[in-house]
Amino acid sequence: MDNTAGSLNDIYNFIYIAVIILGGVTLTLTLILNAKEKDKRNRAMLICVSSIFFYMITDFITYYFLGEMASGGLVFFFMMASDTLFGVLVAAWIYAVMVLARLETASNIKMLIIFSAIYLLVSQGLSIALGRYDSYTLLVMSGPWKTVLQAVIFVYDATVVIIGVRLSILIHKRYTEQSKINLPLIMSLLLAGYMIWIIYWDYSTWYQTEENLLGVYALDPLIPLYAALNIFMIHYFYKTDPLRISEAQISSEDAVNILARRAMLSDREKEVLTLVNKGLGNKQIAAELSISENTVKRHMSNIFKKTETQSRHELLYKISTANQYNKQI
Repeated sequence: MDNTAGSLNDIYNFIYIAVIILGGVTLTLTLILNAKEKDKRNRAMLICVSSIFFYMITDFITYYFLGEMASGGLVFFFMMASDTLFGVLVAAWIYAVMVLARLETASNIKMLIIFSAIYLLVSQGLSIALGRYDSYTLLVMSGPWKTVLQAVIFVYDATVVIIGVRLSILIHKRYTEQSKINLPLIMSLLLAGYMIWIIYWDYSTWYQTEENLLGVYALDPLIPLYAALNIFMIHYFYKTDPLRISEAQISSEDAVNILARRAMLSDREKEVLTLVNKGLGNKQIAAELSISENTVKRHMSNIFKKTETQSRHELLYKISTANQYNKQI
């Protein structure tokens, strides 16, 4: 029986390590893309990818120590750090969805930060005070403060589920005519679904035994979800090839015209697109067209929306393939 448990533990550890290595590749590519083009969407994805990567590392260390039945303050520190990074992960996930779907506003971002900060301060403060990290079971003695902590965690989880569903509805309404896969919609649906599992996880941590808790820990669906995200991101980099995008910038004027016509761009948006294709940045475009940089940003936002792209790299790639593929925009 012990040999079977040990073998399963080795398999879980191998899967964790493989997914983390895959995540390291994705993080590296995202860092390169963000360095080449400091776009808010690239930055949002970098924050999201980074938060998941560091959470997974901490989670693996936590699970490894739990699996090895280590003792002492180190494993409990990682249990606490894992819970804290999870709150950061959720906030980064929501932020990325809002930015990619162009639903972010200053007030929304501020509310997200305040909501996440209050939850982390209250939940972690109560958990430490009640000794929740003093045992592998994450249990605390019964009492009114335990009820308060349970209520805080449940309200947080349920609120994130509602946010995920709400974002999904808004994104579906805004992009209902798009035929291609919608990344923000998928991410918002996955967020809602994952948080429903987290509610089950939180319930298990209150009532399961130490051995059962290890079993629940190993079933974390974030592992396959993170693996799928990494595969998708690596495929995206393979298709768009941002490391050699400068070669794709030299596209024919016909390709720009084809894309502008299919996307039904205005004359001014077409002019901006032409200059983007020549490698000009926002400031240079503003100077060339004698308009403000904010106006250029507004035109770029419209171009991204109409061409169903989310960054200059993706836009340039679509220009370079405009006269090769008969894509419907």
